[in-house]
Amino acid sequence: MSAAVSVESGVLDDYRARLRPGVIDELVTSTGLRADQAALGAAVDAMGMAGLQAARAEARTFAADEGVTYGTGLTGSRNWAIDPIPVLLGATEWADLEAGLRQRARLLDLVLGDLYGEQQLLRRRVLPPEVILAHDGYIRQTEGISAPGRRQLVIAATDLGRDPEGRWTVISNRTQAPSGPGYAMATRRIISRVMAGVHRSMPLARLRGFFQTFTAALQDASPSATEPPRVVLLTPGPNSETAFEQAYLATLLGFPLVEADDLVMHRGKVWLRAGDRLEQVDVVLRRVDAAFADPLELRGDSQLGIPGLIEATRNRTVAVVNPIGAGVLENPGLSAHLNAAAEALLGEELRLPMPATWWCGRDADRSHVLANLENLVIKPISRASGALRYGWQLTAQERDELASRIAAEPWAWCGQERMHLSTAPVVTRAGLEPRRFVLRAFGVAHDDDYRFLPGGLGRVAARVGEHTVSNYSGALAKDVWVISSEADQLTPTSRDRVVAPVLLARSAGLSPRVVDNLYWLGRYAERAEGTARLLTVVDDFAEDNSSRTRTPGARATEALLQTLAQVSGTESLRQDGSPLGYLRQVVLDGSRTGTVRHCATQVINAAQHVRDLLSVDTWSVLGRLQQTLDDTPDDDDQLQPLLADVLESLLAFAGIVAHSMVRDESWAFLDAGCRMERAQLTLSVLTSAFAEAKDRQVEDLVVEGVLRAGESIITHRRRAAAGTGPTLALESAIELLLLDRANPRSVLYQAESLAADLALLGDEASAAKALALVKALDAVRPEELLETAALTTRLRELEQDFRRLSDDLTSLHFSRQAPRRPQTAGWASPWQVADD
Repeated sequence: MSAAVSVESGVLDDYRARLRPGVIDELVTSTGLRADQAALGAAVDAMGMAGLQAARAEARTFAADEGVTYGTGLTGSRNWAIDPIPVLLGATEWADLEAGLRQRARLLDLVLGDLYGEQQLLRRRVLPPEVILAHDGYIRQTEGISAPGRRQLVIAATDLGRDPEGRWTVISNRTQAPSGPGYAMATRRIISRVMAGVHRSMPLARLRGFFQTFTAALQDASPSATEPPRVVLLTPGPNSETAFEQAYLATLLGFPLVEADDLVMHRGKVWLRAGDRLEQVDVVLRRVDAAFADPLELRGDSQLGIPGLIEATRNRTVAVVNPIGAGVLENPGLSAHLNAAAEALLGEELRLPMPATWWCGRDADRSHVLANLENLVIKPISRASGALRYGWQLTAQERDELASRIAAEPWAWCGQERMHLSTAPVVTRAGLEPRRFVLRAFGVAHDDDYRFLPGGLGRVAARVGEHTVSNYSGALAKDVWVISSEADQLTPTSRDRVVAPVLLARSAGLSPRVVDNLYWLGRYAERAEGTARLLTVVDDFAEDNSSRTRTPGARATEALLQTLAQVSGTESLRQDGSPLGYLRQVVLDGSRTGTVRHCATQVINAAQHVRDLLSVDTWSVLGRLQQTLDDTPDDDDQLQPLLADVLESLLAFAGIVAHSMVRDESWAFLDAGCRMERAQLTLSVLTSAFAEAKDRQVEDLVVEGVLRAGESIITHRRRAAAGTGPTLALESAIELLLLDRANPRSVLYQAESLAADLALLGDEASAAKALALVKALDAVRPEELLETAALTTRLRELEQDFRRLSDDLTSLHFSRQAPRRPQTAGWASPWQVADD
């Protein structure tokens, strides 16, 4: 290790004073800076605490704006927390660490192949059978199955910590469905802006080349000779803790994000449901845990997997990455035997050390663990037995209970020496705090070896003194910088140069689940906007006329309130109720269908399902919309500013869709939803507002409100002033909102746009139905609809026509697979069999 660099800094001196004796820090030493940290230390010094705290706030803002989240579902997720000070690794240090990681990945690949193949390690007892066969990650149904590519283990992830001697030490393996590379890239994007000056000034290894190699590695795993092979990323869905990363990783790799509903097993092969056709899948990048991956052979109640997937891998019609059963390598009991496996399989000692581990299935090891419970980390070999225990944090009674469990099932436990991890500085309101640091490294199989993401993903504990460093416990992310060397430069393979670009040019069809969510994303966004516009108008009328009973303005307000209730589908205002209080409910009550909040929630929910198809700018807009509705005003009189903010977000979303989406089928389905909703909403407003005859004065006021809600009031006034429009206000509204081909708010405009969207989709039959609506609207004459009954009858006919077309689209394009229901075989248990 190079000598430390001396530095004078008030910020770093204060931080140095907080370090625990004997613990290595990633940035400073007791007298200066660690090797290779001079530039970073100088940057931290120059920023001072005020600058660092501003950077911390800026990182949080960027994470929120880009929708980087971790956690379950819409309500359980939290913004990805990032500390702005990166961890820096020198080129030599990284080269040494990467060499150890490559060796370890090769070893784990060989171990995995043997455990599901010849099982020589078990037969020769290099690995005790109890360690493997008792682990819940060992999937017996996949014995004898080998992946068709060069490697069984395509993705290798390793958690590491630095010990008190400065050595990188392996904490655990992550091979089941490792998460993190997408978060590493998202973290880098944010920190490169927050710490732009120092980031640009340093020769850092870039991350993009790793993802190009990742793409090639997945293609290499294909059992098919198809060029390019079709790869999909199988996700549990938007309620997964790492839903953001899965969608982001899909965009980085260029592969579609799919759920179980998007895939079907047919003739022993996996197919992607793409409209009215099936497209064969060659490789499944699995982010669904093994137990849920195949409900036919594993958990029968799983809705996340594909029935028959294991049989398809057995027949080599599809490859699964990582293979079902790779989770056995996460077994902490392996640590006690991995050195022996390295000698047997590689003829080498492991370069990266591991904490001393004692497997309790051996008498001597068990005696040692039981005698030293208070000093060891006690780990079950399977997660089913619960979480790890820190012996020194247990009470005497808890240690006794744990000892009894170990004695009862010794093979299921191991003890590991306590590891004193290095610390890294974390920016807090009270200054820099030293917190435990863990590095997760990611590698992918590349030709005959493994290539690793430079640096990986760093995490620091949520609190000072916290031993567990995990996302579940609230850890913060750290960007990890690696000083570049010439060896770091990616030299593309022929596959990188030729196949990956071809893959990106090959568009995958959209499944019914995806197009359903795109369509309803468009519909709910338009519904939220239309409802917010109508609310703005009605709120304005209510404020002006609430104290003027029996006036034309008050009667017009009553008519518009009733229109709002019918259009939104919410309960009407009670006779003794407050109009402003009622309007507040229609805006903010998320438990009632049809309110602005309910529509906005549905927009965000639908967007989560198609996240990989949307611009990253979408999430700052939707985040702002959510925040606007969460910041509820205390006063009903504050609805106008609130509605203005809601409309601003919805218009920004519409602008992103209009100006960022390629005009392909994704855009066509989303736009079709917008057009369908706007047409139906406009027809509903016209029908509700003019279903009953009114005095001319009241009618004119209602017309003005409807035209304002339909963004057509200015055109109406200009035409009236110029004498180019109809004399009657109602006739002008009918012309502008129903029949004006040049008005993007008219029903005729929506029908023509809808026909164009459906033609783009290749759905000629539905496009013809939309064109029939255009023809029907062209035949309408405004003067023929001035009589209330005629107007209401024609508007309701048009509403029914649009609803029928929407129903046709639903049955044709959005049909999902029926939910799977497990069936239990009626086999008799031994005690149910009567003696003969």
